[in-house]
Amino acid sequence: AAEHAEEIACLARIHDSQIRLLDYSELDTLTRLLNRKTFDETFDRLLTSHSGAATEDGFDDRRGNLEDGSPAWLCVVDIDHFKRVNDSFGHLFGDEVLLRMGELMRKTFRGGDRLFRFGGEEFVVILNAANEKLAALSFNRFRTSVESHEFPQVGKVTCSIGFTAVSDMDVPTDVVGRADEALYFAKEHGRNQVCCYEQLVAEGVIEKPVPAEAPVADD
Repeated sequence: AAEHAEEIACLARIHDSQIRLLDYSELDTLTRLLNRKTFDETFDRLLTSHSGAATEDGFDDRRGNLEDGSPAWLCVVDIDHFKRVNDSFGHLFGDEVLLRMGELMRKTFRGGDRLFRFGGEEFVVILNAANEKLAALSFNRFRTSVESHEFPQVGKVTCSIGFTAVSDMDVPTDVVGRADEALYFAKEHGRNQVCCYEQLVAEGVIEKPVPAEAPVADD
């Protein structure tokens, strides 16, 4: 009704302001990807069991799997020689590279995959895939899209990626730590490649940490 038009418009403005505040707190202001704060706050909810039921975003907390039952995988993406980009072309073009990386991530990965800017030139992706090979294909597809993209003024940019499987016994620091270890291996052995933590352990090129034994209590 006409007499309620102003009230409706006022409520719409309030709703718009609330959405903007949520976006500000959850999204990286430059890339519009989810931010590190959001990752820290939601990882436990996504992967830790409480009721064993799927969450609102389709994640089965108990298994660490997405709604289709496929295992979850986490990768860390790092732009190769990003400091050189900032030093050679300035931070304005460095920011443009980060912005384009966010756009390429949205174009390459699926709508249900979770995309984060972790800080600086580092990004994190959580997705579901039936096995390690399919997960590697997804991450390599993104790596290739970055390599073939023409970045303004900068030209060619590459990235290195390390990824790992997520199990129901994991905590966020362990998962990111494993992916980071695979990422460091990729960067130390040529960059512009994708490395899987589990495969590197199986090949014996990196060692899986041995769990510390619990102290024996005195009688």
